[in-house]
Amino acid sequence: MTAHELDSIVAGSLQSLHLELSSGTWRGRREREVISLFCFGHLLQHCQTSSALYDPTQLAIEVAVPQISDQRGLSGKGGNKSQVCKDIVIWPKPRMTCWDAHGDATVRPISVIEWKHNERAVSEYDTNWLRAFSADHPEFVGYAVSTQHPAKDFAISCSRVLLGKVADRWFHFE
Repeated sequence: MTAHELDSIVAGSLQSLHLELSSGTWRGRREREVISLFCFGHLLQHCQTSSALYDPTQLAIEVAVPQISDQRGLSGKGGNKSQVCKDIVIWPKPRMTCWDAHGDATVRPISVIEWKHNERAVSEYDTNWLRAFSADHPEFVGYAVSTQHPAKDFAISCSRVLLGKVADRWFHFE
C-alpha cells in the first residue's frame, strides 16, 4: 500500500464527510461519534478488493500502536508506555494488532488518523506525535484531523505527515 493510495482514500472519505457534515443534518456532538461516522459511513466505502484498503478488518478504532521513543519529552508526563491507543488505525493486512509473537507492542500500522472534534485547528500534539512516529518509516502516512461542529460554523481540516514532514492544511474546508 502506498502513501498515494492512502491519500486518495482518506481525501475521498474526508470529502464525503465534509459534504455530509456541512449539510447540517447530522446531530452528533462528540469526537467518538464523528470518528464512527467517518469510519463506517465514509472510509469503509473505499474498501474494495483491488484497493489498498481491501478488508474491513484493516480498520481499527481506539487500538494500541507502538509508542514513540520520546513520549515523555513530547507529553511532559512522567511515564512512558510501550504502546498507546490511537483514534483510527489502518493495518497493512486484515486482523492485525500491534502485538508481536512475544506480546510486545512492536507491529506498526501503515496509517494513524488522529482526530479532534469541536476544534478549528489541527492538534499540534497529534502532528508532533505523527512526525516522530513516521520519521524513519517510508511505508507509514499519518493524518491529524480537526472538525468543528456544524452548528458552530462548520470546518474540517487535515494535516498529512510523511517521513517526519508535515503538510499543513493538506485537506481543508470552511
